[in-house]
Parts: sequence; C-alpha cells; structure tokens
Amino acid sequence: MMKKMMIGPVDVSEFALGAGKRGPKEMDEACFAVMDRYLEYGGTTFDSARIYAAGQADEALGRWLRSRKIDRSSVRLVLKGCHPTDTKQMHISRLSPEEIRFDLEESLRAVGTEYADLYLLHRDNPRLPVDEIMIELDKLVREGKARAVGCSNWTIGRIIEANEFAEANGLTPLSTCQIHFSLALTTAAQSKDVTHVPMNDIEFGWYEESGFPIMGFGPQGRGFFHRKLNGLPVSENDMRYYERIPENRRRADRLGRLAKESGYSPASLLLAYSRDNRINSEPLAGFSSIAQMDDAYGALNFTLSPEQIRFLESGEGEI
Repeated sequence: MMKKMMIGPVDVSEFALGAGKRGPKEMDEACFAVMDRYLEYGGTTFDSARIYAAGQADEALGRWLRSRKIDRSSVRLVLKGCHPTDTKQMHISRLSPEEIRFDLEESLRAVGTEYADLYLLHRDNPRLPVDEIMIELDKLVREGKARAVGCSNWTIGRIIEANEFAEANGLTPLSTCQIHFSLALTTAAQSKDVTHVPMNDIEFGWYEESGFPIMGFGPQGRGFFHRKLNGLPVSENDMRYYERIPENRRRADRLGRLAKESGYSPASLLLAYSRDNRINSEPLAGFSSIAQMDDAYGALNFTLSPEQIRFLESGEGEI
C-alpha cells in the first residue's frame, strides 16, 4: 500500500497517477482499468489538465468517478490550467485573472466536482508580475474552488517571489510545483520549449534545502530507457528530449546494470529514483496498461540507497 505525503493542507499518495491516454470515450475501458488498479494499490491522487486531449481528459475523469461511485472525499484531484493555446507559440501565455478562473471552472464542470484539491498553473510567464496571479489564486481558494494551489514549470525564483508576495499580503501560497524530474536529463533548449523548466542543479539545490514538495513528472523518461535497454528504435520524442545528450545513454547503461544486479525492473528503479532522491518528491506517472503499472509499482517493495542513486547518476558508489 502507498504511503502519504503532505502538499500544503492536502494529503497525497506516494505516487500520483497521470492522465496517460485518458480522454476519448473509446479509451475508457483501458484507462478505467488502470485507474481501478491504482485504487487497489492504495493510490488517491489523480492528475488532469484542460490541455490534455482538448479537455476530454477532465471529462473522462468525471465519467470514471461517476461510474465507480467514488466518494469524492476519498480521492485527490490535481487540475491544471493556463497552458498556452497554441503549442507552437508557447511564449504567448495565458495567465490573466480571467483565464486562471475560467480554466479551473471549466475543469470543475467537466469533471463534475465542486473543487480541486490542487489547482496548478500549467506554465509561467516570468515577464508578468506575480501580484494579480497570486491574488486570483487566493480568491479561488477562499471561494472553495481549490483547497490549495501550485504551479508547473515555474523556476524556483518565481516560486520564491510569488510566495514572498503571498506572505506579505496574507494570501494563499503556492504549495507545490510539477517539474520534469527523471534520471533522464534534458533542457528547455533541447526540448525546444521556452516554458519548459526541467530539474537542474540550481533547482534541485533549493528543493533539497527548502523541502518544498514537487510532483515529479516524466520519471520513466517518456519510454526512452525502455527503448534503449531493449534495442528498440528511438522515437521522435527521444530525439527531442534525451537522445542527443550523451550522458543519458550512459545512464541507460547504468540502469540496466543496476536492474540486473538488484533483480528489480528498470521501470521500478526509475520510479524509485524520483521518489527516493534527496528532495520531497511525489512521482507523477501515467500508464497505458495494468501490466505497465504493475511493473513500475514494484518500487513499492524497495527503497533505493544513496549509493545506488549516486551510481545511477555518476557511475560512482555501490550498486
């Protein structure tokens, strides 16, 4: 069974379940089976966003909740809004008070719930002052439409700035950040998305020092390690995010060695890496099948040691 951790006032699962292929009705049977299995593992935390499947991911989440007659108080819904409309022009942000409110209210309507446990802003625009953003988020919390708020792909500088403003003005602070956190390394320049903020040494140092909780998405490296270890062709996403970074190929080799020595699957080791590192992390991963989830959730049966983490990262230390 999964342990719990706190994000602000919200108790969340050791692992959060991403949307995966959830969205179109024809995917309901397969996606609902994965969600059912997640409950069997003791999971409670479901991630969604207005941008996913053009809003259909929210609707499918609502269909699952109703079809299973889920007690709303037993699950934690993480909803995200304010993603740029045009994914080819990610620099054109949507962070006005009106857009912040509209996206949450649309998600609540689509899911069929009165509140989000966590409402996160999907992207940032560092050129905008934090004032109006934090004031509007606070209003949504005070109105009962969100229990807590946070962000996704914000730098630590912006998080600190936003929470200093919130503290000085008696407003609700940001409680978490969703950030790309994986054994696989990437950069915003590599992914060709100026609004993408993957984990790096600077961000990691502050998260470790402050204890500020993250939801680490992409722990499986978008399937990169699976393909490398199984001799499969690299995908377009591999090329975009990981393949051109030589260290990722070395990390894939070390992952394979640790899997062979430990007897744990590469997928479970990757999930454990994101959970057992030195920061306060709730890994966020989506799955396309129960078998895929069962493989990764082998991480519930062990804890990676600091030496094993150091080996995966650098080749030093004990396996």
